[in-house]
Amino acid sequence: MRDGMINLKSMAAALFLGLVLTGGTASAQTANTSSIELSLPGSQERLLIGGGLPFGLYFPLAGTLCRLVETADEPALCAVATLADSDAAIAALQDGSLPFALVQSDWLYHAVRGSSRYQETGPAEGLRAVAAFYTEAFTVFAKATGPISKISDLKGKRVSVGADTSYRGILANVALATAGLERDDLAEASAEPVVTAIERLCDGQTDAVVVMAVHPAEYLTAAGRRCGITPLSFSDSEVADLLGDLPGYASVVIPARTYPGQAVPVKTVGLRPVLVTTVDADDAVVGALTTAIARGLTRLNEAHPAFSTIRIEDLTSASLFAPMNPAAARALGITAQQ
Repeated sequence: MRDGMINLKSMAAALFLGLVLTGGTASAQTANTSSIELSLPGSQERLLIGGGLPFGLYFPLAGTLCRLVETADEPALCAVATLADSDAAIAALQDGSLPFALVQSDWLYHAVRGSSRYQETGPAEGLRAVAAFYTEAFTVFAKATGPISKISDLKGKRVSVGADTSYRGILANVALATAGLERDDLAEASAEPVVTAIERLCDGQTDAVVVMAVHPAEYLTAAGRRCGITPLSFSDSEVADLLGDLPGYASVVIPARTYPGQAVPVKTVGLRPVLVTTVDADDAVVGALTTAIARGLTRLNEAHPAFSTIRIEDLTSASLFAPMNPAAARALGITAQQ
């Protein structure tokens, strides 16, 4: 579930302060909280990481990041501040309310460049990326045994694309354009909720479904077992076109056998949560936090199914969206571009 919303209106900077998530098996819908100790060089202060709302994925991700650094020599209390969306996270970073926050990659990309929704406010020049994580991938599902194997095959088919102003709807339009198609080329463009759409796909009432999901997703795995749906892959040129039309997105490969009957890797694009700080951040704190994340990658993978595929190259991809904090770049073994 995304931290941000298509509604671009800024929301309250922080709804409440929750202590960090305990354990590693909480679902994205619930969150149990308790305090932990965080070790940062020379720091006795509480470290705050802005996450999303408790029913999303950003909240447990922020909690897990806190837990990864709890074994340091000089402990400090770490807590997760819940935020309404990425616009609120950016605002909290800029006004100094929070030293760290998770921000959706497209929001971050536009904020640092003063583009799109941030055109009037101008570039947020003080934001610095620390690390990026899982990908919420734009994916099109169809029956593995059906007539649809590539995006151009959607012509004349019934496709669940979502509402016009939703991420699903916007991405569907962009994807169709890569194949020289428009919505009018579809036999039907429906907007039911994605879970309902997947059920309709299984029942033969629709031919394809546009999905934004962190893979593997349990409901998609279940549908794959039930009725043999599979994700479609974009070609390399289509991925390049998507990235050109969708600033702030990253390329992603869904490994073969992620879903039942998926024999080959699937190439697509998606959004990532990015841990962000500012130019005023203490390098020692940023370096310690980033090192803990990199060294604790296995624990991060085990903390939640959505985090299971995060790799070191995902962490370093933060540089695609905003300038890297130099201490974070050093900890990840990359060069920061100022």
